[in-house]
Amino acid sequence: MLKLRQIIPPLAARTIAGQIVRAWDYKQKKALLIAFLHADCARCARFVERLRERAAELAEREAVALVIFSEVPPATLSDGLPAHIVFATDMSGQAQHAFLGGTVFGPAGQQKVGVFVTDRYGELFAQWMGGDDALPGVPEALNWLAQIQIACEECGAPHWSPD
Repeated sequence: MLKLRQIIPPLAARTIAGQIVRAWDYKQKKALLIAFLHADCARCARFVERLRERAAELAEREAVALVIFSEVPPATLSDGLPAHIVFATDMSGQAQHAFLGGTVFGPAGQQKVGVFVTDRYGELFAQWMGGDDALPGVPEALNWLAQIQIACEECGAPHWSPD
């Protein structure tokens, strides 16, 4: 398990369009919701649908969702993604191992899923890991992004000088 308030490990994966995406591409620009999901999991598909329904909140919170699969996700999940949701594949499993631990894969394939919420500097604020039932609700993950935005010194309410 990663330690809260620590910098996340490096993360690189290939988007469906074939480009390499890295968590550090967003450093000092966007908070991140990073989700490691199964491509053929009903709960994971529901998580993606809920995320898609609330994509505008990602934009409001100046955040991006990086949704990482260990295999190519079905087109039904990846068609028409909003700009603030990026699907990618990590066929090597390096990112899954770094975030979810050494037992992420078993004889039947990927055994663990996880969701991680970081600020714009890559500092980990919340994490959920385990089997498919370990996924948080999308509102809970978005609430963490809202808390990060409130805590951000340059993102909060302006300081007005008394006149």
